[in-house]
Parts: sequence; C-alpha cells; structure tokens
Amino acid sequence: WRSNASTTNHRRAADMALTIACASNRVASVEEVIEQAERLRDHDDPNGLASLAPLLGALANDRELIVRLLNRRLGGRVDGGQTGLARSIPLGVGNRVRLRANIWPSTADLTAGRVQQSDPTYDVAHDHNFHFLTAAYFGTGYITEIYEYDQDAIEGYIGEAVELRFLERTQFVTGRAMLYRGSRDVHVQFPPEDVSITLSLMFETPELKARDQYYFDLQRQTINGFGRDTDTARRVDAVAMAGYAGNGESCQLLGDLARRHPCRRTRLSAYEALVRLLPDDEDKIWERACGDAAALVAN
Repeated sequence: WRSNASTTNHRRAADMALTIACASNRVASVEEVIEQAERLRDHDDPNGLASLAPLLGALANDRELIVRLLNRRLGGRVDGGQTGLARSIPLGVGNRVRLRANIWPSTADLTAGRVQQSDPTYDVAHDHNFHFLTAAYFGTGYITEIYEYDQDAIEGYIGEAVELRFLERTQFVTGRAMLYRGSRDVHVQFPPEDVSITLSLMFETPELKARDQYYFDLQRQTINGFGRDTDTARRVDAVAMAGYAGNGESCQLLGDLARRHPCRRTRLSAYEALVRLLPDDEDKIWERACGDAAALVAN
C-alpha cells in the first residue's frame, strides 16, 4: 500500500510496511525532526510514525546537510580531528530517537573492490529490533524487497522455519519514504547504480530493544543468523565468555540469569555457560533447563 504524505489517512499503516510519497516544498532542520519525533506519545504506533514522513522529506530538502558534515570531517573539526567517514553518519539524537544518514555504495564500487560486499550488508534478508522511518536523500537509490513475519510465532534458533510473506519490491528514489516495523518487517537491499544516501529516523522501545535481530535465508524460509549490534548479542557474548573464564560468583549470577532473565537466548546461553563451569553438574543443569517455558531452552 502506498499513501500520499499530504494526507493524514494512515489507517493501514499497521497492516504492512509503508512506502510513502514525502515530497515537500519546505526545508526542515535536524533539531525540528528530533523535537517532533520526541513529541509522539506512542513510538509503537505506526500511524504516528508514518505521520512524520513529510517532515523527514522536508529535512531531505536541505541539500547542504551532508555536505556540511563532510566539510567538517575534511577540516578535522569533529571526532578529535579524525577525517574518516563511516557509512552510517549520526545526525542527531534525542531521549528515544536517533537520526542518521546512511551511505550506500554502488554496484561499480563493489565490482572495483573499493568496498567489501558485506559492508554494508547487501543481498542479505534481515529484520531490525527497532522501528524506523527512512527517506531517500541522494542518488538513484537502492532496490529493496520487503517481507513480513510474526516473531512471536518463532523460537529463534538457527535453521528454524519462518513464514515470510512477500510485500513489495521497490526502488528507493528521492521523494520517497518508507516505514519499517521493528521485529516484523524483513528487507533485503541490492546495491544502487550510483552512490546513494538515505536519512533514517529510528525509534527504540524497551520491548523491541530486548529482542534479537535475525538474518534469513529467503529460499529456504529459515533463520540463518543473528545480528551482532544488539543488546542481546552483546549480552549473550558476555554470558558465553563467563562460561570459559568465570568463578564461583559467576556461577551464582549465571544461575540467576538462567532462571529469571526475560530473553530466552540469554537463558539458554546461561545454562550452557553453567555446564562449562560445572561439568559434574551437567545433568542437573539441563534437567532444570527442561522446565523452561521456552522450547528454545527446554529442548
């Protein structure tokens, strides 16, 4: 479904990812975008998030936005004099929202070896554990395929079958915004014909932030990996390390995590770490794990 951003009718925003025309005649500032986004009462309401598309489109009308930042980098006036430029450029941050620009290398960049195929991740289907609204800013725009799934219907293990429903394939051209629902929409991006830039407004909620990010095999319709840049991934890594280098106190803390933590992958990792630290108690540890409410842990 496509909506015109000049209207206020976003009744179907909850049904699927939105492609929204966001052309605007005015120019907005980063500060205005952050302020208006912070004013939204419910960052889980896709209708409210979609209503910000015209404002993000107005920010995209600032054709000097990225140039100003580039010039500051070149002049060594940010980041302690560093002139390097990441492909994700922070633009602004609020209490509950973040705004950034993303640079998308072209097919020619990849062919010439100027960037690695996996940086950024093209051709890999994945979700995000936050909602975000993104607008095209520069270039021909990457092509994206969008799917949806029900994360509450899965356990979250590698190789698990997932029902991915195709929604649309579209090119992310200037004047267009898209709304992605965290832990529900799945997208795969393909490199643009020339370097492109998008502006993304991200909304982090406690419930979504506690979830995993997944990578998917579209052909097999299965989970084939986890995102690394999430609180869950960092927590699981720390728990696993404790299983190799922990002590008696670690065992107590791991036991508490295994029994009480709301994240099922964290609980499983805690049980695995306990088995490494207390191999003589392996049978008792796994017997306790069998009583977990999540099949991912109990099985």
